[in-house]
Amino acid sequence: MSPDGWKKDDPWMALAAILEQAKHGDYSHVSQLRKWIVDPDCDPTLVSACLGLTADAGLDTDLDFLAELILEGPTYLRIEACLAAQWSGVLWLIPFMVEAWRTFARRADRAAVEANLSNLLDPIENEPEFFDSGLNEIEYKAAVDSRLSELQNAYGSDRCSISGGMPVDMNKQVWVMRKSLVPSGTDEWIDWSNFLIWRRKFEVYSGVDCSSFYGKNGDFQPLNAAAVLDRYMASPLQFEVGKRYFFGNLVP
Repeated sequence: MSPDGWKKDDPWMALAAILEQAKHGDYSHVSQLRKWIVDPDCDPTLVSACLGLTADAGLDTDLDFLAELILEGPTYLRIEACLAAQWSGVLWLIPFMVEAWRTFARRADRAAVEANLSNLLDPIENEPEFFDSGLNEIEYKAAVDSRLSELQNAYGSDRCSISGGMPVDMNKQVWVMRKSLVPSGTDEWIDWSNFLIWRRKFEVYSGVDCSSFYGKNGDFQPLNAAAVLDRYMASPLQFEVGKRYFFGNLVP
């Protein structure tokens, strides 16, 4: 694909070019996605794809754009941007998500953001504290702030990328994914509720093709998933805990 593909008028072609460059560690053109994200006439599928790549491979200025969108965008984009903030995982975006949650009038919109916050802040082995908590606005914000303080004090930076209540440790996550695929006593495979999130994070960080995890009808294929994970674990990549990566390359 041409190095100047990001200049194409066709947004899908430009997105493909920006994605391809990002796979090789060049994130300089991710900012070009903003014009399609904020275009109210743009295909919603394209907007979601652009937000996803911004979250996964965006530089600090791109995450600043996400924060602005969370606070000032139209409601539908604010909700989408909160999901993108979850995919990025960076701690400093969480207060913006809470502010968006506070201003949403519809319970369904609040629930969507609570799910994002829960996926970031709640340890996977615990009952969710940040989804459908029953807390009022002041109590909920205080609970999030307290958890953020714990994480920042423990890991020294609000730039840390987290998931499931702790900094992203990709190779540990892969081990947990593989462990979850061990058959139970009834020969049924355990597809943990977090598996979709883990799969996406693993694919983004490693660049490993995980399309075989699910069949044409969306049915989970545990044997295929186990085979992919086993191949990866035989020769894993090296990731620094709490950092963001895209296809094996550090996102600064």
